Amino acid sequence: MPTQNFADRLASGQNILLDGGTGSELQRRGVNIARGWNKSGDIGPWSAVANKTAPDAVRQIHTDYLSLGADIIISNTFWGNRSRMAVAGLGDDWEEYTRLAAEIALAARDDANPEAYVAGGIAPSPGLGDSYEDLREQAAVLAEMGVDAILTEYVGSVAKVRQSVRAAAPTGLPLLLGLCHFDEQGRLNMDGGSMADVVAAIDDEGVHVDSILLMCSAPEEISRTMPMLQDAFDGPTGAYSNVGYDGGGKGDDPDLQLRGSNIGENTPENYGRFGQEWLDMGVQIIGGCCASTPDHIAALAPIVKGT
Repeated sequence: MPTQNFADRLASGQNILLDGGTGSELQRRGVNIARGWNKSGDIGPWSAVANKTAPDAVRQIHTDYLSLGADIIISNTFWGNRSRMAVAGLGDDWEEYTRLAAEIALAARDDANPEAYVAGGIAPSPGLGDSYEDLREQAAVLAEMGVDAILTEYVGSVAKVRQSVRAAAPTGLPLLLGLCHFDEQGRLNMDGGSMADVVAAIDDEGVHVDSILLMCSAPEEISRTMPMLQDAFDGPTGAYSNVGYDGGGKGDDPDLQLRGSNIGENTPENYGRFGQEWLDMGVQIIGGCCASTPDHIAALAPIVKGT
């Protein structure tokens, strides 16, 4: 367990290295992470089933990121809430999988770097009827398991901002908000909400958000949007990019693999250049999202940590 509270670490102004992709990295290592599709084309629980089917692989990925200097890792709970698990017929088992994810991440942290942090990841689902209650109950279990912060990820509309922060707030843990997919004016693609609209919604909910991060979008998109976020939000900001992962798929086969990654020009070396750009902009938390690998985090580590 770290000796310094994450919120205090963040408030100190220290740069923080976030981990890289987990679901895409599991797939890269040969773990089938696609479980369940509904007739609307919604993907099920993403990689959450791996907490039970491939726990050693999940732990090794956490360990690999920690060994490279990651200050914070994210539990493998993205889309692991009741509604998403239900797409794969596992709705009644969501809590077991969430607890397993927390156990795996905390054990990896305690062995590899007790001073690092575990963020419990929760994510609302675009196009799927998950509810505030889905997110609230998952956040509560993650907090009970002992994570150091809650990260609500893949939030693409102002309504989902409200839902997510309201669900996480009762834990009393430091709260990070991950926004995704922006147009050229820095507005959320799903509903056109501006960064100012996001901050106003948080304020209206009366919830303290410790940091807002731009995530799961192309590096260029994050660079373009970051100044608009920083104009609207006076707290610490973060960035972790999708470097070329296509998570789409077709068909009803519950074992259907996702289409995979194509990083193109987003090599670890080039991604490191974006990391430097974000650091120069004053971004405090920097890591990787879909398709980013330990090599991408290794490229970021000396930049973020100044070594």
